[in-house]
Amino acid sequence: MQRVLAPLTTISPGWTIVAGVAFVLFGAAGSRFSFGVFLEPLTDEFSWSRGSISGALAAAGIATGLFRPVAGWLADRFDPVRVALVGLVIGGAALFGLSRIQALWHLYALFLVLGVGFTLASPATLTKLVTTAFTRRRGLALSLAGSGSAIGETALVPVSAVVLTLAGWRSAYLVLAALILFLVTPVAFGLLRPRRSKQAQPETDSTAGQQPGDGPDPARRTARSACAWMPDEGLSLRAAVRTPIFWALTAGFFT
Repeated sequence: MQRVLAPLTTISPGWTIVAGVAFVLFGAAGSRFSFGVFLEPLTDEFSWSRGSISGALAAAGIATGLFRPVAGWLADRFDPVRVALVGLVIGGAALFGLSRIQALWHLYALFLVLGVGFTLASPATLTKLVTTAFTRRRGLALSLAGSGSAIGETALVPVSAVVLTLAGWRSAYLVLAALILFLVTPVAFGLLRPRRSKQAQPETDSTAGQQPGDGPDPARRTARSACAWMPDEGLSLRAAVRTPIFWALTAGFFT
């Protein structure tokens, strides 16, 4: 029994961070992209056109695109964990408000709030946590954390559809709000809290959560990066725009 429990008690804090980030993305992406489930019942109840309803999702997308730089700045300026958790609370509150809408402008206003909230709880703020905790296995850690979005979309959309069928669309939005506020937020806080407790120790942040040999060796920090055009150290915006990876990633969002 001790042999079985030993690996569980020695899980690196870095993988806990990955699990916390994945869980945040699970809730944010799953809730946001369940929109299609609500399209028909909203059309039937309010006689709004599908185009006008879909415009709310487009408005949220525009808000997300415009607010992402702000979210990144907030993550740099403040604790990214707190920024993400605030975003979850804002998103959960918007979902609750969606269960009470009576006019089309309510839908647009709340989707704008939803877009802002879930942008705060997105890779724009959370990627920093994973990249700080990992160096050698950074790609694996980022892919595992990012998988939370796909899992959320796969799991929460059917949950929304089932609740909508059984109890109506307002109840479905209430269930999504409850999942975000009373499940995802506290669990994510519990998983990411160890990272916050070490915020005052910048020397250990870069190695927090790494298995022996994962973190950067202080004696080798000046060594050449694994990829010449993708430096491991943080960059200012002015320096970042001079690297090919910046433009490659930027172009990827438009393809």
